Amino acid sequence: MGNASKNLLQLAQAGNYAVPAFNIHNLEIAKAVLETAEEMKSPVLLAATPGTVKYMGEEFLIGIMEAARKTYDIPFDVHLDHHENIDDIKRMIDMGVGSVMIDASHHPFEENIAI
Repeated sequence: MGNASKNLLQLAQAGNYAVPAFNIHNLEIAKAVLETAEEMKSPVLLAATPGTVKYMGEEFLIGIMEAARKTYDIPFDVHLDHHENIDDIKRMIDMGVGSVMIDASHHPFEENIAI
């Protein structure tokens, strides 16, 4: 987990509040989530599934998040939700994604844990 995501969650734990995560699929949904979170003065995680990343493209997703950081005055981060490909995950972390939930559920139990 990246520092921004870790800080979001540590602050939430210390303050006894939740950080919602919403799956985004395009610019319009990302903007709606961020605008609402800003109205509520709430930190937020923007979750992107493998299908979302495939649809939007990695560069567009990161570009949207970079633009959003200049536009919205709330703490937020991007979360890769149910991603499986280690190379894709590493590349997206290098691009600035701060949180990942790896899905190895299709592997046998012990291998899933190892992954």
